[in-house]
Amino acid sequence: MALAMIGDSGYKIALFFHIVAVVVAFGPTFGYGVMFSVLPKYPRSAPALIEGMRKIDRILVNPGMILLLIAGIIVLATSGSVWKGSQFFVVWGFLAIIALFGVQHGFFAPQMAKLQELADRDLAAGDSFSPEFEATSQKIAQVGAAAGILIVLTIFIMAYKPFL
Repeated sequence: MALAMIGDSGYKIALFFHIVAVVVAFGPTFGYGVMFSVLPKYPRSAPALIEGMRKIDRILVNPGMILLLIAGIIVLATSGSVWKGSQFFVVWGFLAIIALFGVQHGFFAPQMAKLQELADRDLAAGDSFSPEFEATSQKIAQVGAAAGILIVLTIFIMAYKPFL
């Protein structure tokens, strides 16, 4: 009987939105490093490139994370007794999305705003970036790599469901 719950259309629709939200929210972020890699060759593109990434965050990442959380709660609620809130993969998912919300709003948003200001300032003075721009960019790259690892690990845990 419990397996019938995850076969119901409400569960399947919620699961669909949950998966789509992962793609929408986090897919674009995996390309940010590639976009940053062109800056040494095309420094004048920095303000537009950074603004584009900030816009992606506002239009895709932030709403996608909200949809991901809501859809995940609905998936859990519509699964009947198949999935429980105390199961490892569920707890991990909640902790991961909370951590990613914190990193997105507490680190990436202010650091990207700072980076954009530094790019505008540096390029007004010439065609190269200051050590402050480079250090901020490096810090964003390091935290971005850690966030990417957390995202991939979370996708693995949600798909594989260890400890069941």
